[in-house]
Amino acid sequence: MYFKSICILLGMCGTLYAQDSTGLDLQELTVTANIIGQNLKETGRNVTVIDQKTIAASPVKTVDGILQYALNIDVRSRSSAGVQADISIRGGHYDQTLILLNGQKMNDPQTGHHTQNIPVSIDQIERIEVLQGGASRVFGPSAFSGVINIITKKVTRTGGSLKVIGGQHKLLNASGYGDYYHNKVTASLGFDVLKNDGFALNTAVNKNIGYANLSYLLKTGSLDFSYGILSNKFGASNFYSPKFYNQYEEVASQVFSGIWNAQFTPKLSATLMANFRKHNDLYDFDGYLQKEGKLNSVNFHQTDVADIEWKFRSNNRFGKTAFGIEYRQENVKSNRLGEKVADPTFVKDYPTIAYAFAKKRENYSGFLEHNFKINSLQISTGSLLNFNSQFGFAFYPGIDISQAVGKSMNVYASANRSLRLPTFTELYLNTSTVKADPNLLPEKAISYELGLKWNKGVVSGQAVVFYRQTKDAIDKVKRPELTVPTMENINNINMMGIEVSEKIALNSWLNSKVLETLQFNYAYLNADRKEDGFQSFYTLNYLRHKFSTGLVIKPVENLNISLWYTYKFREGTYQWDAQTPAQAYKPVKLLDVRAAYSLKKVKLFADFNNLLNYQYFEFGFVQQPGRWISGGVKVDF
Repeated sequence: MYFKSICILLGMCGTLYAQDSTGLDLQELTVTANIIGQNLKETGRNVTVIDQKTIAASPVKTVDGILQYALNIDVRSRSSAGVQADISIRGGHYDQTLILLNGQKMNDPQTGHHTQNIPVSIDQIERIEVLQGGASRVFGPSAFSGVINIITKKVTRTGGSLKVIGGQHKLLNASGYGDYYHNKVTASLGFDVLKNDGFALNTAVNKNIGYANLSYLLKTGSLDFSYGILSNKFGASNFYSPKFYNQYEEVASQVFSGIWNAQFTPKLSATLMANFRKHNDLYDFDGYLQKEGKLNSVNFHQTDVADIEWKFRSNNRFGKTAFGIEYRQENVKSNRLGEKVADPTFVKDYPTIAYAFAKKRENYSGFLEHNFKINSLQISTGSLLNFNSQFGFAFYPGIDISQAVGKSMNVYASANRSLRLPTFTELYLNTSTVKADPNLLPEKAISYELGLKWNKGVVSGQAVVFYRQTKDAIDKVKRPELTVPTMENINNINMMGIEVSEKIALNSWLNSKVLETLQFNYAYLNADRKEDGFQSFYTLNYLRHKFSTGLVIKPVENLNISLWYTYKFREGTYQWDAQTPAQAYKPVKLLDVRAAYSLKKVKLFADFNNLLNYQYFEFGFVQQPGRWISGGVKVDF
């Protein structure tokens, strides 16, 4: 017992979502850390998997909520319910993280602020894979500091679920889905409606999501089609300036996608993926929609992205080889962003406002990867050659190596080059709060990683050290001699970090009927640049320390209580205005609790978010919610 107590204390360094008690053995799970797909245990990268049971038991209602607890992920929200939740990994910022939905890219070329506008309900998610570090050789230019792959549930039976939640600030959240399963055809249809009146002045939210999927099993493969739609209208008090409380935004997105998986021979398979994403953004800085003659001051943007990718995988006597091509087209129409057009089109529902600016860019990629094994040594190496019509050629090589040490441990190392293209906002948006630069250079980085993974059944985790060298980092910068912040390429920034994580199955280890699981994670970051003579809005506002721990207990039969504590210490400063001194971010200390009682197919639960009613700011003077109590019922059928 003394030895076990010592191990628990030593484990208070981190958490790894590496064991799924819903039935999946995540140590045998194939994850998308490389093109071929590899066993999680043998992957030469830091990949964590957040399983469906962890998501369902946590006191969260949106994807950003569950990512808040994950290892070395920084979630900087500007409001509640996932509204403009900027997601970053390993000290990168929100434009440097690639978000995938079932392996397909969801990032918006207008701005990374829209990355979380993903049209899928959290109830339809099977798991979330988080790849730490640059991965451009696998996923292309957007995978600069990390990748998050959201994977929806596969239909295995006819049935469904319905959930209703109510709470403070007139919160109402209704969601559900229905599944159909018959022979070779499966279908799923889901929805998610979330509304509240806001926790402060002008912070109300009205979000609606619909998602549908149709799958057909072929003789030698499968076809999958999906469609998602999202609309969100929300008060944006203080979002981009601390003195403007009437900011308001409306966003809407649609995603069409198709996936063809084919097994041509026992040793040759292929995946053809195609998707189209449309995103609309209306942003009002100061209540101009209600002011006569001020409609031209409202920002209207529309982006259209088409992406098609064909990957081949071959098993051969030398190992496993993957190769393929990808084409991506990104378009923006706007009354602010891009280059002036000769023939403007008008904004839908606003016949006096024209899309007077536009920009189109195309991206072509070709990739080759080879995985091979020498006894217990796994090596994955390859490269991606990229051409962008706006920025030219780029080359992304990389290598991942993993060596088994006994039956329960792996040591690994990796080195990968990554690159990120500037967004249309960074290149073209000029307002009273920011000045863009159309001559910005792409960001470039080389990431090195050394790690150790262990899995002894009831105890699993990993420890990682990484180092990233970044050139031409893009940031919004405020300099004393300038009245308006500017978009700039900052000189070399090198980031070093340490990550330690662990999960302990207390019920098995201690033979306990009350204690279920204990998870810890800790990440430390340090950049060699400081805010010397300028104020960084994003790049140097990273989390120096992040610690989170989750405990699940079962005090009585059918009652589960999940407790999550998160501590964040952020580097960087912010200012109210040019006349007031810059001030440092104060630490964030949050305690979230969910109590859930299950009766066969019915679950009753209560959530207590920010239970200690801690006042905090994730970005500048944008106030975050205090204590928020809600409760609901979920019925499966």
